[in-house]
This record gives sequence, C-alpha cells and structure tokens, in this order.
Amino acid sequence: MKKTLLVALSLGVSVAATSTMASSVDPEKDRQEAVKFFEAKTPNVPIADYINGAYIYDADKMAQWEAAEEFPPYLDAVDAGEALWNQDKAVYEKCFGSDTTNIRQHYPYFDEKTQQVVTLEWAINICRENAGLKPFKYKKGDIANLSGYLAYQARGEKIDVKIDSEGAKAAYNKGREFFLEPRGQLNLSCAKCHTYNAGRKARSNILSPHVGQTTHFPVFRAKWQELGTLHRRYGGCQQNMRAKPYAAQSETYRNLEFFEAYMSNGLEINGPGYRE
Repeated sequence: MKKTLLVALSLGVSVAATSTMASSVDPEKDRQEAVKFFEAKTPNVPIADYINGAYIYDADKMAQWEAAEEFPPYLDAVDAGEALWNQDKAVYEKCFGSDTTNIRQHYPYFDEKTQQVVTLEWAINICRENAGLKPFKYKKGDIANLSGYLAYQARGEKIDVKIDSEGAKAAYNKGREFFLEPRGQLNLSCAKCHTYNAGRKARSNILSPHVGQTTHFPVFRAKWQELGTLHRRYGGCQQNMRAKPYAAQSETYRNLEFFEAYMSNGLEINGPGYRE
C-alpha cells in the first residue's frame, strides 16, 4: 500500500495510523499523488491554473474575479507595503538583500540551525526585532501589507520549497498530520474541505483545492475589506470547524504552511490575491 496523502484520505485512516505512517512518507511522491488526484478530479483544468484557487471551478466566479483584478482592491496595501520597506530599507536589505523580486519565493524554508520552519512573515519580525524595531502583529495591517508588496514583486516566480534533511521532512510530516487530522465540534479536517470536497460549496462559497493554496497570499477578502495573512485564514478555518485556533506563526501553523507550500511546488506566485 502506498503511504501517501491520498491513500491516507481515501482509506479514512485514524489519526494514530496517519502519524505512524508519516515517518515513512516521501514528500515528493506525496505531492505527485496529490497532483494526480486533482488532475483526475478536474481533467479540464491545468494544474498551473490552481494558483487561482476556487475560481477554477466556476466560470461565473472566475469572470467576477477577473473583473475585480482589473482594478485590484489590494493595490493600496501593496503601496503601503512598499512605503514600509523604504521606511526601514537598510534594516530589511541587511536581512533579505536589496532585490525585492527575489525574496518571497524563498519562503517558507526549513532552518537547519533552529530546526524550525521559517515563513516570510516570521522572518520579517525576526529581522525587525534583531534591529531593535517593534514587531508587527501577524494577521493584518503592516505585516500583510509588507508581505503583500514582496509577493507582488515576486509575481511569476515559482514556489520551490526544499526538503533535503530529516528535520525538514519531520516538519513536513507534522504539517501533513495537522492537515489530515479531524478536529473541533464538527470533526472536520483541512483535507475534508480542501481535498475531498474541493470544488463543492460550503454555504455559498466554493471550497478551494489545497494544491495552489499558498501562492496567492496574503489576500484581500471582500469579507475583511483589507489584506490578511495566510495564518489569519488558518485561524478562520479553525473557527469554522469550531476548534480553538492556534496563534498566528505558531510552530503548528508554520509546519502547515510548509506542507501546503511544498504541495504547490512549481506553481507561480500570484499574490496578493483577491477572494470573496
């Protein structure tokens, strides 16, 4: 039996069994199985289009989104992010280099020294704190604007998450386990919505596929009327499950982002995005 993400899903294995399997999971085989699953699920949609999230499943929604993208509501946030970069340019260039088109695509990554996943937003605050600056709050505002600016600068670059050590593999597996594990009063998992039921509706919203999930963040949601980070969305999903959310940039969410980003390897960055 192949010990992959899709096998775990299709067999409906228990959390304990999934955890036992995780140590022997090959991340690249896992990713390829996920891609094959979605290709079979929606054969008329190229995997490259999965960067557009739920809009790939509905022509009317896609048309509405394309119309919104003609005058994107997130451009003011991108401009604000550029101003933030220039305000502390010397600090950021010391941490990330001077080429703003060559930053976003290197995150998240696994830091062998700390044995932790480093996300872009976490790295921004580490950089600020090391320079004696006050860290940003992690869900919205300045952190989303600066991250959004760096995503906008990196548009067209491809996600390329590396897993080349046992530590990185362990972080991937922790994120994978979290993705598969049912939780909350509704006993839902991330996979239940974003793998099994991707393309179906939850209330009036179409559920997005987990492949391509991270390419367009941070996003401007109509519901929020502002730019928000991926970890803000993770918290909202947990609340929808009626489960207690973890803190933004907790190790749990960073591992989840690492797993999801790896699943999107080879896809283009198209953030920030607009979503309902």
